[in-house]
Amino acid sequence: MKNIVLIVLIFAALLFLAPLLWNGIFPKGSISASADYPAPEVFRLQLVEKDEVIEIEAADYLTGCLWAQIPPGYHLEALKAQAAASFTYALRLSMGNRSADALQGADLSNDNVTNQPFFTEERARAHYGAEYDMYYDKIRQAAEYGAGRVLTFANEPIYAVYHGVSAGATNTAQNVWGISFPYLQSVSSDWDKEFINYLCTNEYTVLDVRDSLLAFDNDIIMPLDYGKWFTDYTADRAGYIMAVSARNLTLSGGDLWRILNLRSAAFVIEYTGEVFKVTTKGHGHGVGLSQFGADYMAQKGYNAEEILNHYYTDIIIRDVKKPNQ
Repeated sequence: MKNIVLIVLIFAALLFLAPLLWNGIFPKGSISASADYPAPEVFRLQLVEKDEVIEIEAADYLTGCLWAQIPPGYHLEALKAQAAASFTYALRLSMGNRSADALQGADLSNDNVTNQPFFTEERARAHYGAEYDMYYDKIRQAAEYGAGRVLTFANEPIYAVYHGVSAGATNTAQNVWGISFPYLQSVSSDWDKEFINYLCTNEYTVLDVRDSLLAFDNDIIMPLDYGKWFTDYTADRAGYIMAVSARNLTLSGGDLWRILNLRSAAFVIEYTGEVFKVTTKGHGHGVGLSQFGADYMAQKGYNAEEILNHYYTDIIIRDVKKPNQ
């Protein structure tokens, strides 16, 4: 009799938990950890346009990052997720910058090539005009949230990379940079297909493509038949290019994305007889957080922690340790 009662109780508990699990109330991965993570309250930031290094509080730095990185009209929870990713990425970058002493004593730079985008208040006001005041409070709220969160894996800040719009699923770091991270795996983001410019086609002249390839490798061989310049594509199920033959070279999708400055790392190149037509899906390299996807999830009721746990696999989100703790 006792066994029957126990089975009934277990069954009732499962019936109660099943809808919660199904609806994503308990997202994949750990939301937080009890131990706080030590992080600086102030960064030394190199402003390349002014050739100077300033000290800036973390929340102020993230405010400038958000203005430069994500549409301010996105949902607050999406902005908070982006802020936490930007803060974590800054921590990871600063670790390398300090060890290499690459920035003349600075932790970070606003150079988009080596670091992440950042707008000064002056530049943000010039870029957004009247929208600056309209969105400032929301941007600031998200920045303060992000300054208190660190995304970790194996007790280290992750490379919390992000992009505009995925190709319907996110890309892997292996496809873009040739190195694998357990937290940067491909995850579903099918809702990104609703982005208004999800599919885009651009044309490149033969001369432009040739010059870009030669700048990458001066020994590359390009036959007279332009239609044979790019062959033997290997792509994943979302369409991200894993490898492509460029005559005597085998390039990754990330290589060609950078070489040709493509809109996305999910692409198809076709020679029309006059130009190279490139059709892309999504916007950006596709690895990590999809900003459009984050906004979609936020609109559906997911909070920042749930969004982050979806796009970064098996991470732990930790609170920043305060100085008096």
